[in-house]
Amino acid sequence: MRSLKKVFPHLVCIVITVVLCALIINQNVGILKREQNNTIDENEKKQEQIDDFLEYEDTFSRSIEIDDDSKSAESETLGKGPVKSVDRASRPEVVSYVVKKGDTLWNLAKAYGTDVNTIANTNNIRNPNSLKIGQRLQILTTDGIIHNVCRGESLWAISRKYDTSIGEIVWANELKNPDSLNIGQELIIPNVRQVTSKAVIASAQTGAKGMRFIWPVKGQISSPFGNRKDGFHYGLDIACPIGRTIQAAESGKVDFVGWLQGYGRTVLLKHGNGIKTRYAHTSKILVNKGETVNKGQKIAEIGNSGRSTGPHLHFEIIIDGKPRDPMNYLP
Repeated sequence: MRSLKKVFPHLVCIVITVVLCALIINQNVGILKREQNNTIDENEKKQEQIDDFLEYEDTFSRSIEIDDDSKSAESETLGKGPVKSVDRASRPEVVSYVVKKGDTLWNLAKAYGTDVNTIANTNNIRNPNSLKIGQRLQILTTDGIIHNVCRGESLWAISRKYDTSIGEIVWANELKNPDSLNIGQELIIPNVRQVTSKAVIASAQTGAKGMRFIWPVKGQISSPFGNRKDGFHYGLDIACPIGRTIQAAESGKVDFVGWLQGYGRTVLLKHGNGIKTRYAHTSKILVNKGETVNKGQKIAEIGNSGRSTGPHLHFEIIIDGKPRDPMNYLP
């Protein structure tokens, strides 16, 4: 019994030591496992990032290949019919196009991001209302003109002539040396609204069956007919104060009065021979449907109704169901 009492404290110490060692070993093993798991997690994350990058790189490469294919397909479409609208952020170019059945200058202008006047003047078209099947057109993919460099002309003089910047001309034509121009060299002058040719004006007046329109209101042109950032603009916007009188651009009969989506309060006049004029965004309508009006008669007042960013008149001239550029018909 005495010997057991002597040994017992030693046994207790041994047991405590063993337990403590076991706890320490277990804790160290847990730390090692956590570190190992963290290392594995970090490696997995790195691998995931690498996989993501490779997947992105592969997608990027495939998107480039798709874009190249699209460009090829687009060039193959030239001459087969109008293509979708051109990206206006891209550099303008001159596209060769062969007229197909059903083509009009209007839908070609819409398809290539330009306007009727640009195509007509570039190709010396006397009658913009008719095209011949098989006729080859040079289409400039922006509103603007093609200028032929004359003897002694400099880029500075050309930019002054068209009220544009040298940088704009250099960018549009990818000129490596702006100080070196060749006689007869063709330069694209983008975003320049050229003066309508006499041939186009004469043809337009003929297309209007001899009618002589007057300005429906006095004001500032805030948006011309043609392409805009938000789409094609089918009329002429004339900004002026709310309440100013709008007059009939030509004698006719009131075909419609009322609210139209987007146009707001609108008056539509029928002038005969397939010719109509539209007056939109008005604040007050002064005529009734079926009423006969004379040229210069008050028909409405300027407003800001419908989809509008400010008081103005949206004026359209429609011939045979197609909107035409009012500037070709107004004095």
